Amino acid sequence: MDNLKLDINGDIALLTINRAEKRNAFNQAMWRQLPLLLNDVAKAKVRILILQASGEKAFCAGADIDELTEMLTNKTELKVNNQYIQEAQQALANLPVVTIAAINGACMGGGLGLAMACDFRIAAKHSKFAITPAKLGLLYSVADTNRLYQLVGLSKAKELLMLSKVLDAEQAVSYGLINSCCASERLIDEVKLLCHQLLANSATSQIGIKQTLNHLSGENPVSQEELELLFLQAFDGDDFAEGSSAFLEKRPANFNK
Repeated sequence: MDNLKLDINGDIALLTINRAEKRNAFNQAMWRQLPLLLNDVAKAKVRILILQASGEKAFCAGADIDELTEMLTNKTELKVNNQYIQEAQQALANLPVVTIAAINGACMGGGLGLAMACDFRIAAKHSKFAITPAKLGLLYSVADTNRLYQLVGLSKAKELLMLSKVLDAEQAVSYGLINSCCASERLIDEVKLLCHQLLANSATSQIGIKQTLNHLSGENPVSQEELELLFLQAFDGDDFAEGSSAFLEKRPANFNK
């Protein structure tokens, strides 16, 4: 059984964390595999990637406890594992595709790191969120801490990290940690609705906007000069031609022609 399963259908790719019996915890092999699968997504030229998990108990409970227990006695192996985690999350954050985390259950530690690396987060109401390195005498990585800070601000980030505070889905919405929450049985429908709204707009605009925001948040290595060139090139692009024509003709734009 594949612990990570990728399905591509038209404009949408679906990446499933398929380890419900382990609360969808990530082991090192999964962290190493994730960038490879994301590369497949980029090559497929899809518009949207949905990251979901099997079962209803956990989106991702973080690290595999059995594997982590062994690593705690081997600092070199632990350092290598942390590097794989950072590389995987960075690949997700910079993927040139709009990404959605569909969260159905516990979203903890590295699992929340995955969700924060996505562009949108929709959660079932029974989901729980926490980041608990302070319970282990550890720090959250700089990259993860920055993503958290960008989402919730300084005061809320301190609450979550220093207090190891656990949030329910509605609290996570109020913190700005996730975009919205809904009943568990509505999660798929809400994700589909978001996909429909995203597909109605320009992919060129969305990816350029993502790169620009990632640059401003310190996420993306693309330079400001490169982004300014993309801004100017958009005026000569097919999507602007269609969007401006649709505006003048008072009709919905069709960016998928």
